[in-house]
Amino acid sequence: MKHIIIFPLFLTVLLAGCDVESPIDKNQYPQKVYIVGAEDIIVNRDVNIGEFQDTISVSVAVSGSLPSDKDVIVSIMEDSTAIATYNAKNLSVEEVQYQKLDNNIYSYPLDQLTINAGNVYNTYPIYIKPATLHCDSLYMLPLKLKSTSAYELNKEDTIALVKINLVNKYSGLYYVDAILKNTTNPSDSLVYKMSRNLTATGNGHTVRMYHYSNEYHTGDANDYRPTFAFKISVNELDTILTFSTWDQFKIYDGGGFYYPTLKLYDFWYEYDNNGTRWKAKGYLYKARETDEEQRIIDNWIEDQRSK
Repeated sequence: MKHIIIFPLFLTVLLAGCDVESPIDKNQYPQKVYIVGAEDIIVNRDVNIGEFQDTISVSVAVSGSLPSDKDVIVSIMEDSTAIATYNAKNLSVEEVQYQKLDNNIYSYPLDQLTINAGNVYNTYPIYIKPATLHCDSLYMLPLKLKSTSAYELNKEDTIALVKINLVNKYSGLYYVDAILKNTTNPSDSLVYKMSRNLTATGNGHTVRMYHYSNEYHTGDANDYRPTFAFKISVNELDTILTFSTWDQFKIYDGGGFYYPTLKLYDFWYEYDNNGTRWKAKGYLYKARETDEEQRIIDNWIEDQRSK
């Protein structure tokens, strides 16, 4: 008698499938070297004006769905024409033009950057001494990938204009909640609520602020910077505030306190308003991220005013 052995179909398929490579074991798209964020051309980096030397960095990465299986050594250079090209394409001749940092205030501690096998990226550090930088100037460093020891350079993402933004721990976007009063006629007053961008200037504990009049924007008929700007300095020991003019804004006196945990200025200052002495009094608080955080600061201000 003949015996016929029949293997189940699913077992045959299973055995055949053992020799098929899974798609997730292979890179799903080409591995190329690029600067992270270079697709937007400008890469923003903050530099603390209060530091003798601050460090920023850009990230260089290898694309692909899998980490690199080899070390990738990347050389980086400056593109001498990139800033001028950006200015010509994006700015009118009336606007402030971007400029490269002076060579004597920055340096690159690495000659080359290595992305080790198994990693996706590494960071390229830049040392900057910000003391001589001016808050109304626009600074960039034009970085370009020069060569790579493995894979190809991504043609679209090999140049990045690193924009230098001056900051300190008191600068940033704030909201003012205050009242302006005529000191000779207190009934002549104005509630003052709007956003203010406090710009780091001078050192690590001074900011510039615009008064009630609108802040300067490119194309405005009036430039409010010299006539409506002043400086607020925070004493690092007792957080007492002092006020001084930026240029042409006539400010008589000022004071108050800064609350570090709240990131809030409790302030007052007196100033000249077309020949009449006026007083501004109120609060500046840093922008909050959630409604609950805003509720807390609103309640704090209300409590202070009720005392």
